[in-house]
Amino acid sequence: MKRLMFATAISALAADSAMAATDIDTVDLDGNGYASVEELKAVFPDFDVAEFGDIDTNDDNRIGAQEILALEAQEILGRYDMAPVEEQRLIVLDLDGNGYIESEEMASVYSDFDAEDYQTIDANDDNRVTYQEFYAPEAQEIVARYYIGTITDIAEIDTNGDAFADFEEMVATYPGLSQNDFNEIDGNGDNRISSQELYAPEAQQIVSRSES
Repeated sequence: MKRLMFATAISALAADSAMAATDIDTVDLDGNGYASVEELKAVFPDFDVAEFGDIDTNDDNRIGAQEILALEAQEILGRYDMAPVEEQRLIVLDLDGNGYIESEEMASVYSDFDAEDYQTIDANDDNRVTYQEFYAPEAQEIVARYYIGTITDIAEIDTNGDAFADFEEMVATYPGLSQNDFNEIDGNGDNRISSQELYAPEAQQIVSRSES
């Protein structure tokens, strides 16, 4: 009887663990089938980017479906608390981190986003969208009409795995980028580009001119 109870307890724990597993759908916020370091930070705000390489076992600067289900990956992610679901998308869209989505940020992430649609979502007409406004039913119907754009993930640029992009890494992705362009994107002058600096609307305008 004791053995049966013990086996039942082990099975229950295994079932609970399986249910608690973080799969790729949990962290793939842009729907491309992979998770970037930015997406992991959006879902797990306290995630230590130094552990990204421990999960990214094939060193392609993105996390695949099999990698995230590995025991080590699950142990790492299990140490962090998830952000509320309604905040995760806002973190991805809120490129400057001010807690709101401006029209430029929306246009940077969603291809050909229409200014009139933005005004509709911005219910109180203060020229910024809160997560309450963004997740309103009408707003979600509007957003569903657009495909997420093709912003290059910084993890694709960052070949040395330090979660930043230096000048050489940027030029490898954007051959037409000049040192002056790099300096303009590097807002804090630390000679490296962070994800927030790269995703800023002005930075996206610069890199779009430098892709060839």
